[in-house]
Amino acid sequence: MSSFRIRLFCLLTLAASFVPFIGCSNVPTAQKAIKAEEKPSESINGGLTQEAKIRLKIFTQYSIEVDEKQPFDYAYAQMKKVMPNVELEIDIQPQDDSNKLKIYAASGSLPDIIQVTAGITELFKSSGNLLILDQYVKDTKIEDRILPMYKDLLWSGDGHCYAVPRTAPSTHLMFYNKELFEKSKVKVPADYDEFITAIKEFRTRGITPLALFAKETWPGVMLYEDFITRYEPKGLMKIDHGKGSLTEAPYIKAANQLQECVKAGLLSKSAFTADYETAFAEFTTGKAAMLINGSWALGPLGEKMGDKVDYMDFPLADRAIVEASVMNRPGGGFDGGYSVSTNTKYPEIAAKYACLFALEIANGRVIKAGMPNPLTNDGVKPEKPYPAISLKYAEQVKYFRSTTVFPWALNSKAGVILGDNCAKLLTGSYPVDKFIEDTDKEIREVLKK
Repeated sequence: MSSFRIRLFCLLTLAASFVPFIGCSNVPTAQKAIKAEEKPSESINGGLTQEAKIRLKIFTQYSIEVDEKQPFDYAYAQMKKVMPNVELEIDIQPQDDSNKLKIYAASGSLPDIIQVTAGITELFKSSGNLLILDQYVKDTKIEDRILPMYKDLLWSGDGHCYAVPRTAPSTHLMFYNKELFEKSKVKVPADYDEFITAIKEFRTRGITPLALFAKETWPGVMLYEDFITRYEPKGLMKIDHGKGSLTEAPYIKAANQLQECVKAGLLSKSAFTADYETAFAEFTTGKAAMLINGSWALGPLGEKMGDKVDYMDFPLADRAIVEASVMNRPGGGFDGGYSVSTNTKYPEIAAKYACLFALEIANGRVIKAGMPNPLTNDGVKPEKPYPAISLKYAEQVKYFRSTTVFPWALNSKAGVILGDNCAKLLTGSYPVDKFIEDTDKEIREVLKK
């Protein structure tokens, strides 16, 4: 199916209610969970050569052209060669911190294949919403295609596979508009004092220092993590694992510095209603000097801005420890993947499709979006040469001393607490001591349960 037809289908899908699809009569019924030891009866192509078309609904990101649509279209075209009788009906995942997905789960109406985070995986597997994919991982031989360093991403803490990764782990980055810094005669900061100075100088020029898409809560948590990791390499992961407290000095200092930056004018008044596309446009058009996002944005930003964009090595530490902390990187871990709902009418077909499709998406993100860190050993290369910013990252990633995780990989309830309270901290009116006390207490109570 062509890219045009997929997009047209998406528009029609959004414009009308979904029509139930009648498939083969011999497939398993909905809600039947597939156990790890049950071997699928179909071959790798789903056993569909002589059968009718099967339509699977997939809940996934499909909004941003380069980062989401093009990799998806590539993967869908590749899957047509392997499982030609399977068609996808796209349910576009909104930027809503997985709220729509949770509503689906609560109402028993999860789509066949769903894009999940680590937190959602933990939440849904405990409620019996996800198929165990162990046998399908074996049958499709996808583990042989994943680079050795990333094979562990397949397996949950209980030894089973509930989701197949769709990208290699990313880290968090602080991008800056080189041209805007030069035109504004603002020094690119190297430490915390210079960072504060840069914020104030941009404010005097009527330019937003940092574009933040705080309509979602995770960017605010990651901004706090950016500060924390200057002083505590394990960041919030240490708290989530019950091995630390927010009352410790690194977390208090990070919160104080973050709020000091906010009070100096770091964010725009519209930050809390801005989605990523709004923040992206604000940054790329020169209305904001900096932008934070994951390393998945390297390709789109490099393509859009060329040599006008770069990223900083987190100039958020005291000058004396800049060199010692520069390779402590926030982010990492399981960045997301595809799971199969126990609601599906076609568990064996959906499971095989999800396993293979996830890796094709990963390849598509390299080929189409210029991701500099591939998941597979398939040897895929970007269609266009890597932009300079991606080449820089690909070389630098070899020297990262430590990484943490994104908020979606934290305990789901702890992640919600951090998201809500960090959002309040970013208003500048939530006292730091109150933030520390409340958040630490609430997380401790969640972790005890």
